[in-house]
Amino acid sequence: MRKLPLLRFVPGLLLVALLSAPPVPPRRQGGGPLLPRPDLLKVLFTAQKGLVTDYFWILMLNRIGTAVRPEEYRHISDYAELVTTLDPKFRQAYLYGGLTIPVYAGEGRYLNTAESTALLRKGVANVPHDQPLTFQLAYNLMFFERKYKEAADLILEMSRWEGAPEYFSALATRLYAQSGDFDASMSLTVALRDSAEDEESRTFYEQRIQEIQQERVLKGIDAAIARYRAREGRLPDTLPALVSAGDLRQLPPDPMGGEFFLGQDGRAYSNASRFRLELIEDEKTETGDRIVPQPRTTTEP
Repeated sequence: MRKLPLLRFVPGLLLVALLSAPPVPPRRQGGGPLLPRPDLLKVLFTAQKGLVTDYFWILMLNRIGTAVRPEEYRHISDYAELVTTLDPKFRQAYLYGGLTIPVYAGEGRYLNTAESTALLRKGVANVPHDQPLTFQLAYNLMFFERKYKEAADLILEMSRWEGAPEYFSALATRLYAQSGDFDASMSLTVALRDSAEDEESRTFYEQRIQEIQQERVLKGIDAAIARYRAREGRLPDTLPALVSAGDLRQLPPDPMGGEFFLGQDGRAYSNASRFRLELIEDEKTETGDRIVPQPRTTTEP
């Protein structure tokens, strides 16, 4: 007598399996898997929604394990979307999907990043105050989308959560500076300095204040370099050439006491700092090590 409900459910489960099978040839634009609509599943399997959700979660894990080509990783987002619509609080689906969907395509390029970020945004909206999930979204915004201010806002918010790592606040100040929002970066850094409970932290944030001031000046010089290059069709030989050409009224002093120079990549640097106040540096060696900026010694044709 106890087996009867299970026997009645088996045909429904088979129906779900048939509906989830990818068509041959694919009928969905883009060639993705043809999955049943979430609202249909909710109506057909109201009492068994948890079991149906787990079924598609298993299918999603299977796709993660068997994906090889970039489009196969992109199709994982279809399963993740279905699973998280059936159960909006299913954090593992957001996190695993967000982590695995992007594919490295070489030369610093990644594919499927928009699908990954969209899934993570949905996750953060439905599973608030989840640190791994929120940080993964901030990571996507930093490294894939280059939306530094939005990433900084998320990390600053997380820095206020109980048990948050101490480096979150410092990372937020760096991201604000990289986004060009120097006022937000400076205000946050000053507040962190003034509230520091030990001399080491106060010293760190005093240093960061100088770095933010320096980065603001360097970005202004970069803008002058860009104007010169757009007009002349080449880079200036030296930074003082920007003053002679009228792109700068004068070469500003370095807030950190160093001297500015024109790097080989056509950007401004200071000999008082090993790197710019940025999270991401595109120039790397073949082994992945960052290249230390060097003064430009040749004139670009």
